Amino acid sequence: MSGNGEIDRDVPTGRWEALERPPLILVELPADDGGLDLLIYDERGALVDESYVPAELATAP
Repeated sequence: MSGNGEIDRDVPTGRWEALERPPLILVELPADDGGLDLLIYDERGALVDESYVPAELATAP
């Protein structure tokens, strides 16, 4: 889902810049199909990346 228009900057560049700064904030939200939407924010609260984890992996031990 990265780069789908919800993120206002170049995703690979954003990820690289985020790694050079203080730790990121990870927010897990339940997806409609039982999976997880993972939202990754930098220390300023700007969205750096958005990923999706399928239900099969989200519920794996």
